[in-house]
Amino acid sequence: MTEPRIIPRAEHPISRGYIDPDALKVLYRLHRSGFKAYLVGGSVRDLLTGRTPKDFDVGTDARPQDVRRLFRNCRVIGRRFRLAHVLFEGGKIIEVSTFRKRPEPEEIEPGQTGDPDLLIRSDNTFGTPAEDAVRRDFTINGLFYDIATFAVIDYVGGVEDLEKHLVRTIGDAEIRFREDPVRMMRACEFAARLGFEMTPAVRTAIDENRKEILKSAAPRVTEELLDPLRRGWGAATYKRWSETGLLGEIFPDLDRVVGGKAGAGDLFWKMLAETDRRRAGGEHLSDASLLGVVFLPLLFAAIRKRSGGKVDAQKLLLLLEEVVNPSSIRLSLPNAAIHDLKQGLFTMGRLAELRPGDAAARRLVTKGYFPVAVGLLTLYAAASGRYRDAATVWEDVLRRGGRIPRPGEDLRTVIPFPEALIPHEGHGLEEIFLPDEVRSAAPTAARRRRRRGRGGRPGEAA
Repeated sequence: MTEPRIIPRAEHPISRGYIDPDALKVLYRLHRSGFKAYLVGGSVRDLLTGRTPKDFDVGTDARPQDVRRLFRNCRVIGRRFRLAHVLFEGGKIIEVSTFRKRPEPEEIEPGQTGDPDLLIRSDNTFGTPAEDAVRRDFTINGLFYDIATFAVIDYVGGVEDLEKHLVRTIGDAEIRFREDPVRMMRACEFAARLGFEMTPAVRTAIDENRKEILKSAAPRVTEELLDPLRRGWGAATYKRWSETGLLGEIFPDLDRVVGGKAGAGDLFWKMLAETDRRRAGGEHLSDASLLGVVFLPLLFAAIRKRSGGKVDAQKLLLLLEEVVNPSSIRLSLPNAAIHDLKQGLFTMGRLAELRPGDAAARRLVTKGYFPVAVGLLTLYAAASGRYRDAATVWEDVLRRGGRIPRPGEDLRTVIPFPEALIPHEGHGLEEIFLPDEVRSAAPTAARRRRRRGRGGRPGEAA
């Protein structure tokens, strides 16, 4: 599409009152300095569909150094493509990118057979607004809002696809997915988040090219795995990934366990739905807690394979290493999150055996992974419908301690113990909250008494 469709202010719902004030400052300063200044990408899509954008990105014909000269609170980043970040109070960042165009694919050398590798490894060429629009991934993300005229500019048919509730690639779907395989994950996420349908061409291209996702950088794939969980549409997105076969390529162990409709899979989908519900209510969940939801069905499956499903605490720690480590290495998961994840999964069983007044509880609650264990316990209880009293008591300990701490933070500096360990009257802890195979991993009160009788000290997970 060479000539754009222009939707004037009177014919679209976007108002400057819905745009972040700091983003408006950036747009106006660029415009008054003689540059084109557009709101671009997902923010335009969300504003047109009545949603609140996560962030506001700006597109301009100003070069990064031009932006740097206009804003003292700006830094230029990136090697693959230079971007300007304009910094505001509270850590807010308005990203400003210069219009660019699609790179030319590498040609096949004489005598070479097979298709060329279309994976984009360099994307560093400036272009026009029209070229910038067509190099984007999906039509619904290729829309611009012009601060000079307050009009929406559509070079790619995005407005029509928004009206039809369709996720469509800009250009040939197979080529676009081979250029950047992560786009396949994003297509599923947009469809799940917006309640849209993917076009037949998009679905076919995903089916034929899903193995290409293995060429993508692991940190990018991991970010895409976590993003829908952080933002509250994880259940629908993971379901789309599973249906299209992408989950089986990215996380085959998980797909084997949860791809069915019952057992551990049923619990997994319920926990994802509960996670989404809490995020929609504004509750923050750490990455370690979110990863715990993903790894918990794998842990349960591994336990059920071991000697009739019974494991002690030491074997459980070894199982956690076997279950978590291979996938965490392959996906380049952060070490800090993995530590809290493994300790949080292990500590879930201990929370079922301990009471807030126990001496061991006083040591446990000072650990940085304690909030992860409590978060996983409450998610499990809500999804399974079992042992909710235990989850309520420990969640109450965190809440009455003053605030929910950040993962890895020493709680002794922020929570007034032992006061927060004294439960309200009327709270009763049930005996256990997890399946029987996990119950045996937690030290019972009788075992702790026997240890003390032999002169030993009660064990505690590291």
